Amino acid sequence: MAKNKPSLIGIISILLLLSLAWWSSLTIGLSTDEYFHHINGLVRYKYLISFGEFEGYQFRNNQFYPGLYDTISYALGQIILLISKSFYANNIDFVMHIVNISFSTLSILGLFLFTKKLFNSNIALYASLLTLLNPFFFGHMGMNSKDIIVFFSLIWFCYYFYSYCVEDEGLYKNLFLSSFFIGFGCGVRLTFLVVIFPVIISGLVFLFIKYKSNLKHLTKRLFIHSPIAIIISLFLIILCWPHMIEEIQNDNFVNFFSLIVKNTINWNDGPKIGLINGEYYEVFNTPKTYFLDVIIYRLPFFSTFLLLGSYFLFFINKMSIQNEISSFNLKFYFVNILALFPIFLALLLSVNLYDNLRLFLFTIPFFSLIAAFSLDQLFNNFKNSYKSKISLSIILILFSIFFYRFILLTPYHYNYINYSSIFYEDSKDNWEHDYWGASYKDLVLEIKKKYSIEEIQNMKITNCSGDETLLYYLIRKLGIKKIYRGEKEVEANYVVLINRTTLDIFNPKIYPNLEHLVDRKGIMKVKDMEYIVRYPNVKTTCFKQYPGTDEVIISRNGVPFSVFRKLNN
Repeated sequence: MAKNKPSLIGIISILLLLSLAWWSSLTIGLSTDEYFHHINGLVRYKYLISFGEFEGYQFRNNQFYPGLYDTISYALGQIILLISKSFYANNIDFVMHIVNISFSTLSILGLFLFTKKLFNSNIALYASLLTLLNPFFFGHMGMNSKDIIVFFSLIWFCYYFYSYCVEDEGLYKNLFLSSFFIGFGCGVRLTFLVVIFPVIISGLVFLFIKYKSNLKHLTKRLFIHSPIAIIISLFLIILCWPHMIEEIQNDNFVNFFSLIVKNTINWNDGPKIGLINGEYYEVFNTPKTYFLDVIIYRLPFFSTFLLLGSYFLFFINKMSIQNEISSFNLKFYFVNILALFPIFLALLLSVNLYDNLRLFLFTIPFFSLIAAFSLDQLFNNFKNSYKSKISLSIILILFSIFFYRFILLTPYHYNYINYSSIFYEDSKDNWEHDYWGASYKDLVLEIKKKYSIEEIQNMKITNCSGDETLLYYLIRKLGIKKIYRGEKEVEANYVVLINRTTLDIFNPKIYPNLEHLVDRKGIMKVKDMEYIVRYPNVKTTCFKQYPGTDEVIISRNGVPFSVFRKLNN
């Protein structure tokens, strides 16, 4: 009975955390990228149902996105549209988030089933629990239609590909489904191929060893099953990607493919400047200590403690489960490859990195799985080892401290900073915090409460970051149809802000007090108006760029996430 108690508590905890995740997902606003993906899904959906007749699928830089998940998300949203057109139009955030949190929940199920198949149910339970307790993964479950979905594809691919390699039963089912999830993942990001590379190599090595005396069966796997997998995957990749179909028809596939890979690895349309613990850095020259800094300053201490504990137990003090689970050592190394390979490759290729761990959310569950081993050992040895009792007590203290801050951040959990900032408000100027603008929804609703419709209509509003998402809320909630950007910014008397780092241009006519910060060689003309380029020596954030009086603030624990500010014109 006592042995099953932690598992029971774990199940209840997972259900409670999933409930909170669903509530947070349906409460939080659209992230900066989501409206782009909504439109991308709309035009790809029209292209698909017209059997390629719809020609309005090109906008901005959407040629770089295969668009499969965007299309599926939009298509599922059409169910709600059939029920109520007006609800759909005014609640796109609700519609998109209910789809995304559903896929995120399925990804946790996939993690549990894969880990159970690989190790056992207790390890699977702890890995799932620790993943949900990671504030970055948890905070993105409802609103991240890229990085979370990459993990969804990855974990289910791992589950079915592992079954394909080790099980003879259901061979073609596992082949079809593992191929399906390759296509699904690549349909989100083409670099998914890089992520699954070590999995495929590991599987091929296993098959060569397993069937080295059965060349007929091995040949069948390699030369019959592989083409089937490629065909299924390619079909899904190009299904909702008209740009790729065009390039194939024009015999320009190779050049277009290389362009996609290049732009995916180093996305030049993203942020130019990042901010880590008060230090600015150029994204194109990301410091090699990037991941280490994020772990030190942002990862919960209790999870770091468990992670290091697992490595200690594996390399120094042999785990008891090494003797209980077949090929445990090989499986342990395999999980570490899944977690570390993308990070090492990113560092090796000097990939542009920003938004903390967002681009590598798919690695978090595997680090959680590694940490789960030490948690399992602590529970198993609790009665008989004073070291386990002390260690578990430390973990519980660290967890309690973490969970207090975690709950207070609801629903903006991805803004978590660990207790390297003892007081959360101390981190205010050291990080970008709500870099994805998910708090814009709450901000606009608070603006609506404070001002009359007539007052709002007379406002001239500009913004710093999150144009499309913000405009959606301004239109739907406030009736404002224009944001004063570019040369019109000089006319604005209010600004909506998140604390995004920026290397954009600012107008010295509005902010003459900032001129002394700028290298006068960086002058340029934009539509006959003189701007000064903050390049490369002026690095700042939106909050500092626009001086004025804060009228409405959305904050947590003394840290502003988004602000409505009256400008000092």
